[in-house]
Amino acid sequence: MAIFTCNEDQILVQAFQSPGSSTTFYRPMGGTVEFGENSQYTLMREIREELHQEIELPQLIAVIENIFQVEETGHEIDFIYEAKFKNTDMYSKIELQGIEGKESYRAVWESIGDFNEGKEDIKLVPDGLLALLTGKNKDAQSIIHIRTR
Repeated sequence: MAIFTCNEDQILVQAFQSPGSSTTFYRPMGGTVEFGENSQYTLMREIREELHQEIELPQLIAVIENIFQVEETGHEIDFIYEAKFKNTDMYSKIELQGIEGKESYRAVWESIGDFNEGKEDIKLVPDGLLALLTGKNKDAQSIIHIRTR
């Protein structure tokens, strides 16, 4: 997952709804590691494919093990990278158009504080990411490894 920051308190995320839930979930851009590639290369490839943008070499800041419930139990290992667009014009756009497979989506800049207010209708995922970004590691058992910036 790529953590792109803008104006010190905004991150780039895509919104999605889970079936049967009134909550809007927000997730940073990223993708699935393909056989034979490392997570850093995966992130660079996914951003190129989905947003048609090149990024600087991303820096690993954490790994989060995420076990979640949607229609059934899901389990993922999320490599969290700090990332920067090579094209700095991306930071002045209100939203970016992305594509995942054949489905298009929009990525938007959202304030981290909006997720921190305990609103029940919005949630930043994966679990543990908000605590990592705000320095409040109350959910520290989900964070496997943290490397200082």
